[in-house]
Amino acid sequence: MKIAVVGTGYVGLVTAAIFSKFGNQVTGIDIDKKKIKGLKEGKVPFYEPRLKNLVEKGLGKNTLSFVASYKKGIPGRKVVFICVGTPAKENGDYDLSYVFDSVKSVARNLDDYTVICIKSTVPPTTKEKIKKIVEKSTEIDFDLSSCPEFLKEGSAVEDALHPHRVVIGVESRRAEVLLLKLHQPIKAPRVICDIKSAQTIKYAANAFLATKISFINSIARICDKVGADIDKVSLGLGLDPRIGGKFLQAGLGYGGSCFPKDTWALIAFAKRLGYNFKFLKQVDEVNKQQIDYFIDKIVKLCGGLVKNKTLTVLGLSFKPHTDDMREARSIPLIRRLKQKGVKIKAYDPQAMENAKKILKGIHFCKNSYEALKGSSALILVTEWPEFKKINFKKVADLMKEKIVVDGRNFLNAERLKKLGFVYRGIGR
Repeated sequence: MKIAVVGTGYVGLVTAAIFSKFGNQVTGIDIDKKKIKGLKEGKVPFYEPRLKNLVEKGLGKNTLSFVASYKKGIPGRKVVFICVGTPAKENGDYDLSYVFDSVKSVARNLDDYTVICIKSTVPPTTKEKIKKIVEKSTEIDFDLSSCPEFLKEGSAVEDALHPHRVVIGVESRRAEVLLLKLHQPIKAPRVICDIKSAQTIKYAANAFLATKISFINSIARICDKVGADIDKVSLGLGLDPRIGGKFLQAGLGYGGSCFPKDTWALIAFAKRLGYNFKFLKQVDEVNKQQIDYFIDKIVKLCGGLVKNKTLTVLGLSFKPHTDDMREARSIPLIRRLKQKGVKIKAYDPQAMENAKKILKGIHFCKNSYEALKGSSALILVTEWPEFKKINFKKVADLMKEKIVVDGRNFLNAERLKKLGFVYRGIGR
């Protein structure tokens, strides 16, 4: 099947690569000519495991191509996926301008019946405005649909190949048949529904997962006060099949391109409907407070005074196995520590170049050992696997003070204590 994917970010490029792998003729469209030039050469503009290999294979088999022109990329396509960003505004509201602009450009270049499928995360009432835009821009027959994505950065390719479900929101049997055929190689339960329900599923899923994270972080604070072990509490909760163990890891809270943005968007959308989503506001508030709670731990362990001390931050990306710095917890943490007069040394296996564009006035290091030399405390922010392999006997001699503050409860607390380190996690 000939399809197009508008937008070559995390969602768009993974979508294009996966459908190309299934033998479809896929064209990726992006107005960023520099990015398109790189993609044509097999250069993926961000780090995502397995994705570069898929893109290279698609290019090699001529099932995947990239253009910077709607005029070249849209005619003759049966399905067009809209995968552009819906960034948060400063007030937390959602910006749908990229979606509307791309839909208009798609509509102007249709030459035959096409299913326009929204993968971008948009509020459930967006359909009406999109439909009006398309109808004003073309007389060609079309159907709107929505197939929200549920990809996790760091495992996006695996999630796309083996999802827990495929949600297909449609208004016609014709569109349903086409999208079911396209998704046929993906073995997962199908949820066939209307467009508004499909888009609500996406928001509800991210809001619920964010809620689990804020809930367990709140329980972790109680564990800190009474001396309970949050790891055991999470285990005991997660073994209940009604709850499940995923997203019950206490830590610095959630970040990234989805959970914060989609939580704020759902709060703003509910407000437009006349509903005060107090519950979700509290989820967001707990997440925001988690950084200050963690900083209080750091200050206390450093004797109540951190001014002019050198502290090391290990892990900068919002999660491991990605170089994405969007809403990364390292950003507010480092900025607030700098406000207290702290000198920061930092290291991340993948996100250094992106971090340098955002975080100023800190010393970026080549590896963990360089970052820890002369430091008063190790602050773990992102749970990269390589940090578990650090030689802490060597580190003990490198550091000025042997303090470890673990923002992800990731390191072996007992081993560190035996080596003479002062260790604190969150709720353990």
